[in-house]
Amino acid sequence: MVREIYEVYAKVVDSNGAYNTLSGYPKVFDSRQYGDDVEKTRTRASGALGEVYGTMAKRDDRQLQIAMLIRAKTAEILESKIIGTIPDDPGRVIPET
Repeated sequence: MVREIYEVYAKVVDSNGAYNTLSGYPKVFDSRQYGDDVEKTRTRASGALGEVYGTMAKRDDRQLQIAMLIRAKTAEILESKIIGTIPDDPGRVIPET
């Protein structure tokens, strides 16, 4: 059987340029937790990523905020999103990707 492991990361860069992990992250989703159901694992990981986006969107928009969904086996970034502005250039908004 195929085993897939996904990790959801959420980082915040504060105005001093320091990276901090959002509370409760990273979260790991292993297909073995869901009876080797890979699709269910992907769905759960994507749902957690959506929660990160929602939480991050409510934070101070003067901070750079990054969320990534990583397939752990290959360390491939499947999806990422940046919300907010660059700390050293508060006038430049980073578009959502």
